[in-house]
Amino acid sequence: MTAAGAARHLQRRPELLAAVGESIEDEYARDTWDAWRLGVPARRGRNMARFGVIRQPWLREAIKAWSRFRLAAGYSFSTIDSGAQSLARFSLFLSEHPEVDGFDRLTRDLLERFLVWMPTQTQWGTNTRHHTLTFVKVLLDWGQRHATLPGLPSGAVLYEEEVSRPPDLLPRFIPEYIMNQLESEENLAKLPSHPTVRNLVVVLMETGMRGGDACVLPFNPIITDSVGWPCLRFENSKVSTEQLIPLSDKAATTIKAQQAYVLGRWPQGSRWLFPGIMENPEGTKPYAHASLSHQLGPWQKKIGLHDESGQPVRIHAHQFRHTLGTRLINSGVPQHVVQKLLGHASPRMTARYAALYDRTVREAFENYCRQRVNTGGEHLVYEPDALTADAEWVKHNLARIRDSLPNGYCGRPPQQDCPHPNACLTCPDFQTTPEFLDIHRKHAASNRRLLARAEADGQFRLADNLRRVQDSLERIIPALVAIQDGGE
Repeated sequence: MTAAGAARHLQRRPELLAAVGESIEDEYARDTWDAWRLGVPARRGRNMARFGVIRQPWLREAIKAWSRFRLAAGYSFSTIDSGAQSLARFSLFLSEHPEVDGFDRLTRDLLERFLVWMPTQTQWGTNTRHHTLTFVKVLLDWGQRHATLPGLPSGAVLYEEEVSRPPDLLPRFIPEYIMNQLESEENLAKLPSHPTVRNLVVVLMETGMRGGDACVLPFNPIITDSVGWPCLRFENSKVSTEQLIPLSDKAATTIKAQQAYVLGRWPQGSRWLFPGIMENPEGTKPYAHASLSHQLGPWQKKIGLHDESGQPVRIHAHQFRHTLGTRLINSGVPQHVVQKLLGHASPRMTARYAALYDRTVREAFENYCRQRVNTGGEHLVYEPDALTADAEWVKHNLARIRDSLPNGYCGRPPQQDCPHPNACLTCPDFQTTPEFLDIHRKHAASNRRLLARAEADGQFRLADNLRRVQDSLERIIPALVAIQDGGE
């Protein structure tokens, strides 16, 4: 959470809590907290925190006190419930040690046994185990720092290196073949008849917003920039900050259509751009994010969503966000711009898209290597598993940054000066592929005319240079034609 986001939470929370009156302590004493009853901001469907899953009363009460502290520090309510669910797994471990009846029995030796126990619980995934260890560590750190866990030994800590973060997974983007089906106007028209669902799906596809943030967009979230271009203004709940992003024409048009629908359905107006569909006669409730998956599943079956092999596939709404990020990186948008657009708190998440891009471009590079020829028309053999393959990949990228040629690529490393300025077709380091075939043909035709004129004018040195270029072109062109036609 940013400092500004935390400050905003702290500014408004005392007023909300004060509105609850004297019942606030009774609410906090419960084993199930309702954010709305506490006066704490929370999304619809994410407004409950359940502590009853903590088996030991002494641990449960401590976790509730810690959770209240975190709410005051500006953490989102959904994080509070996540903490309770994670610490329930620690509670499960402690149930195997009934002799531990308070924090004074929570020794470093016991925590080391907990670290050994966690990997044996194969019913939980890697991320789940990581989150569990993280929450236990933060709870104990809080107890040590503020002396809030009675009797906790000074050595009862988990260290940073023991709470290893799992490797970042690549974004779960949707392949273009499948996105073409999802973005088809004909298929979008087959979404459930309610306009809210269709318009919400289009906005998610076009903006890459998180579904929860989109569901609670205010009725009029659009402001215009200095040249009148529409921008979307919303609260990024993940980092608790306000965000502005430019809108595509399609997104802006869809939002206007949704506004018209809302005013037609609720003439008195609604504070939400996407009001809830069911049991919402006054339009006072936003669309429930959990409902979206129930709408998307049947729709995908209805349109027969499938991959290139014809097999049915299932996508989730959050993958629209991954897909937009992947498309932006693949189209060359700088990583820091994508980070800003998607509202990532740090470059780490955006770097996952860049890693995916690097893999995509590497595949394209290897495909290029299978088609390249030199100035002698010789097919250059490339082995992707060779010891030097990575070095060649790096050299290729650096060379393309330095030397952008209209008819091929320079095969020299960028540390080396070029001994053949403006004479690439006579340079042994020059490489080219069939994508430049038309350029070479045009060059050969114009070069013949220049050669004939130089010979007629008696410019013998120029003619010699042009003849060497022509010889290279007459070797390169048939070699590229053979590759293009499927030959060696």
